[in-house]
Amino acid sequence: MKKRLAIIATALTILSGSGFFFAQHVPSSASISKDINVEVYKTASYISPAYNNTTAALQVTVVRVRGDKRDTAFQHTFLPKELKDYPASDKPIVQKITIPNVNDKKERLEIYYQLTYDSQGSILNFLNTTTIGKGQQTGKLHIQI
Repeated sequence: MKKRLAIIATALTILSGSGFFFAQHVPSSASISKDINVEVYKTASYISPAYNNTTAALQVTVVRVRGDKRDTAFQHTFLPKELKDYPASDKPIVQKITIPNVNDKKERLEIYYQLTYDSQGSILNFLNTTTIGKGQQTGKLHIQI
């Protein structure tokens, strides 16, 4: 009985020691932060009377994807503005989004945006997406109004 207990104790000690060794020496997947620069600007002057009271609203969503699992990591809605009030491309609205703790080997970021035009009750929606995948730490999203 004592011999059996000594063998079990020795085996447990060896197993726990080897588990500790492997936990310390096997490289883990390092988490990184990924940055997304969103730039919003108009591509026309929109001074024509046809554009009076026409607004554009924008919603940007960043989704973290790991296999079949999808989680919203960031979401922002830009308030509606008249088209003529958006800045030109030389002075865009800029928003920097940082998503921390991204496992670069197992996760990717999908960036969706919805641009909604409202012209006196007539609604027009545009949807678009882009991906920041493995090996990419930054992404740019240029949204033209």
